[in-house]
Amino acid sequence: MYEIVIGRSESEKKKYGLEGTIFLGKLYVKMGATTSLSNKVLLDVVKPHVVLVCGKRGCLSGDTKIFTSNGFKEMQSFNENLDKIYSYNLKKQRFEWEKAKLMMYPIKNEKLIKIELFDGQNLILTKEHPLLIFNEKNKKIWKEAKDISTKDKIISINKIPEIKNDKESLRIARLLGAILADGTIYIKKGRRIDGRGYWYNGIRNRIRIFNNCKELLNQSKKDLEKEFDIKVARYLRKDCNCEVIETEQRKVIKKFIGLGIPSGKKSDIIRVPNIVFESSNKFKSNFLKSLFSCDGFVAKKGSRIMYYSNSLKFLLDLQMILTHFDIHSRIRNKKTICNGKTFKSYVLDIMDYHSVKTFGNKIGFFDKQKRQRIKERKFWRVNKRKGSLYLENNLFCQSISKISKINGFSKVFDLNVPKNNSFIANGVISHNSGKSYSLGIIAEEICNLPENIANNISVVMFDTMGIFWTMKYPNERQEGLLKEWDLKPTSIEKLKVFVPEGYYKKLKSESFPVDKSFTIKASELTSFDWCSIFEIKLINPVGILVDRVINKLQKTKEMNYDLDDIIFEVRNDFKSEKREKDAAENLFTSAKSYGIFSKQATLIKEIVDRGKVSIIDISMYQNWNIKCLVTSLICKKLFLERMVSRKLEEFEDIKKGYSYFGFNELDQEQKEEMPLVWMLFDEMHEYLPKDRVTPATDALVQLLREGRQPGISMIMATQQPGEIHTDVITQSDIVISHRITAKKDIGALNEIMQTYLSADILRYLNDLPRMKGCALILDDNSERVYPIQVRPKFSWHGGDSPSAIKQKRQELIDLGL
Repeated sequence: MYEIVIGRSESEKKKYGLEGTIFLGKLYVKMGATTSLSNKVLLDVVKPHVVLVCGKRGCLSGDTKIFTSNGFKEMQSFNENLDKIYSYNLKKQRFEWEKAKLMMYPIKNEKLIKIELFDGQNLILTKEHPLLIFNEKNKKIWKEAKDISTKDKIISINKIPEIKNDKESLRIARLLGAILADGTIYIKKGRRIDGRGYWYNGIRNRIRIFNNCKELLNQSKKDLEKEFDIKVARYLRKDCNCEVIETEQRKVIKKFIGLGIPSGKKSDIIRVPNIVFESSNKFKSNFLKSLFSCDGFVAKKGSRIMYYSNSLKFLLDLQMILTHFDIHSRIRNKKTICNGKTFKSYVLDIMDYHSVKTFGNKIGFFDKQKRQRIKERKFWRVNKRKGSLYLENNLFCQSISKISKINGFSKVFDLNVPKNNSFIANGVISHNSGKSYSLGIIAEEICNLPENIANNISVVMFDTMGIFWTMKYPNERQEGLLKEWDLKPTSIEKLKVFVPEGYYKKLKSESFPVDKSFTIKASELTSFDWCSIFEIKLINPVGILVDRVINKLQKTKEMNYDLDDIIFEVRNDFKSEKREKDAAENLFTSAKSYGIFSKQATLIKEIVDRGKVSIIDISMYQNWNIKCLVTSLICKKLFLERMVSRKLEEFEDIKKGYSYFGFNELDQEQKEEMPLVWMLFDEMHEYLPKDRVTPATDALVQLLREGRQPGISMIMATQQPGEIHTDVITQSDIVISHRITAKKDIGALNEIMQTYLSADILRYLNDLPRMKGCALILDDNSERVYPIQVRPKFSWHGGDSPSAIKQKRQELIDLGL
């Protein structure tokens, strides 16, 4: 069979054959209506290249509520260190807890898709983001948002596990419900007269709870007095035909404002406080009991329970809280007329027999009349909600009421969930981003090259998500698929994981598979680098102080100083005010917690090892400026080392006629001082954005423009080629593009290969089979476009999708493969 070699001209193919190439996948060939896999596709790795890998980006709006080990929380607030994700294992048909990584992507002028569900919930997402649906063949499949129609059934969860993380008493739970429903917080500043008749500027604070339910009022008064050790007033207010519980204690007001209850008019802005999401079902039930006892309505004979509010988001929050108790509800619009004016409000409606009875048994009411009405509810022939299809005990299918497009967003978010690639988003089972295989495959293949070639190449991967260490383990979960490709699950033994020195002992004690620690010299950072990390400007008074101190140390210490030396100089600077010195000292003191700065830096030769993969794990840093800085310093050193090595190689070339391809002619004793290097970067749009400068910009632009000459190859993965630095576009000689749909991203790829594309790249992308691993390769060396199926990884991949195996096989059958 004729193999296709990417990255080599025809003359190079004739001269070197297949030596020094790695296996990427197989070519797609279309014959009529049938698509099949044919020729092997190989990539040249002994000649320097700049490779751009583009993957699709499926994301959600930041206010999407995701279910975590600490309850429902907004996606943008997900804490990678504290939170776990409740993910759905499609293969085993069960939910599991997983660690996950949060990803954020800036967007500009991009329309998102808004999917509104029959229950009232909605999702705002990019058009590539997949959701789990139940298709016409009664199968659960992933479907991208742009392909979802109102005929589809979205799979939602109706029962979620309890979160036991109570930080407050049940008294607080009941009071939160009462104040949100029938309470007010009053805070007013102004001039007042004290008891002696003197005027003063002061603040008046007051909390009131209005109601005519004696049981609720008794409970609220008792809770306030016992919780805060105060006396609370209770009196009858004739103008509203109800009683009032009132306190002016400042500590009480401060407490409830801190828990998320707004002061003043609040009816259309209230939300369920975060403490409720984080707490146990007992805490939640006490909150709901108090809330519904105030503003909840029970129809005669208990046919339904309703809650009215002007805040749609509040009702959406309530709906998710109720799923802890297996209670279904629906949110719908309601028009309210008052004094001849029409106001828009909303109602949460609990209708089915199971949910109403469950509410009565697990939550209940203080009000006797409401309790009595629940008891009168008679069994209906349908126990659960009529018209809903229940798949399992905790899953059901939900209809789509409307699909529309929406704009005005500057950021979108996604999670990387390594094992199951799924999470709960606004009650719906959502797929995560799914990282491309390409970076890991190239690392695997280089390690598997013949020893005489592999020993002259090294791979350095910058892991910003903490997922590539999984290559230490064999990919046993895809054993069947690997067999179809004549591959076996194999771990990469020639792999070393480097982590910052300050994190090494902790990760090692937690049995994390780290191999070595690394450090960088504080003296190697310029004042611009420090200001970038601290996110201050050089013209800022603190920035000026930092610049002056660093310049002084570079002259007096001869580039051999550490953070303590910097702090000492900051304290003793006589030109700055104490406020600026204190601020600068705090910044450098906090830099010690990064666990990476030292007087002695890790030698680049320890990182670049022959025939091995070195993973620089910088995923523990949330600040991208720190990630960029570490990457920048390593790249600068590596470039200088390779420049020196290349001079020695050129000298040997002249003597022996040796070239990059002549590995067999090179004696073992005369190997290069440093091997050729393949540098792999994930999330390249964060390192080299199009519209701003990062601490890595100069180093990476230099590598792009000059790195190939000394033998440095770059592979850059991004989900947003339209937002990346123009040098990445102009310098890439190979592009591996998985399916992308954003107009700006497609336009960026068109710019790369516009000289030899016979049609717009969108046409080529649309011709790809719709399954995982499909990609286009655009090769500037042969000026050809190749549709391929990327081979599966034989080592474990942190961003793999287990459900893709089963789905992929079915799709192969459908395609006749």
